[in-house]
Amino acid sequence: MAGRRTNLALRVLLPGAAATGGLTFLVGSGPVRPVVVLHGLVGLALVVLTPWKTAVARRGLARRRRDRWLSLALTAAVLLALASGLAHGTGLLVAAGALTAMQVHVGAGLVALAAGLAHARRRRQRVRTGDLSRRTVVRAGLVAAAAGGGYATLEVAGSALSWPGARRRATGSYQLAAASMPATSWLLDAVPDDDPLAWRLTVTSAGATRSYSVADLAAYGDRVRAVLDCTGGWWATQEWSGVQVRRLLPAGATGSVEVVSATGYRRRLPLTDGLLLAVAGGGTALTPGHGAPLRLVVPGRRGFHWVKWVTRIEHDGRPWWLEPPLPLR
Repeated sequence: MAGRRTNLALRVLLPGAAATGGLTFLVGSGPVRPVVVLHGLVGLALVVLTPWKTAVARRGLARRRRDRWLSLALTAAVLLALASGLAHGTGLLVAAGALTAMQVHVGAGLVALAAGLAHARRRRQRVRTGDLSRRTVVRAGLVAAAAGGGYATLEVAGSALSWPGARRRATGSYQLAAASMPATSWLLDAVPDDDPLAWRLTVTSAGATRSYSVADLAAYGDRVRAVLDCTGGWWATQEWSGVQVRRLLPAGATGSVEVVSATGYRRRLPLTDGLLLAVAGGGTALTPGHGAPLRLVVPGRRGFHWVKWVTRIEHDGRPWWLEPPLPLR
């Protein structure tokens, strides 16, 4: 495959890998398996192109171009993303020290995307008529077939050799015992240092505001058994207890609620999600790292929707999807 066409293919596959990877974060239930498979196929297509891209990189380094360090950074990030993705997917190396393979995969993928976009901007290449020839279509089909064959081989090998990856959830996450759930937060969110006895929840709806203590909320005794599926690559099932959010709103309330943390972190969610404000999990009070004294439980959604250290709920008629699909802080 010609070097120029290899670069054009990479300019499609790198954003494709980022887009499909982002979708796996957004989908916590329902048709998530096809999204995960598509992400894996795009990643393996990048593996298939590695020999051609290596030859292109060697020629570029030999010419001593000014952007060679950018090319090296792009290559290193792509290789690291592929290696960590395979490590997580097979389960042969889920974590190394404080970092999980999933965290390395996401970080390297974002670096690769940024470096790829910068590289594409510095060395613009336009699509030519010849790039859309029958030969190009055939080659693209062969790359796709090779990626599909590689994915099928990994699936068969994983089942035959009992690799941990064969037991993953549809989202790609690995099961943990509820008691082993790590205390994780989105990006730089830190555990607030507040007195649980002085903690208050403020609920605003229809122009009225009401305040609740943790004891007030615990007295409702509502329970739900739900799966917490973290984008860090793990999931666990636990029974959570507290109060259904609907019970704190006017009867027949519709629309959505914005749930706000003491840290400023916030997510907007539809009332149809069966939202629960939990004060305990597994029959014991929450720990600070797991959201004490009050955290949101959102059955069927990924962990970044499960707001910790909740202090405020604002109810209105706005559509729940009027916010970035992923938190920006």
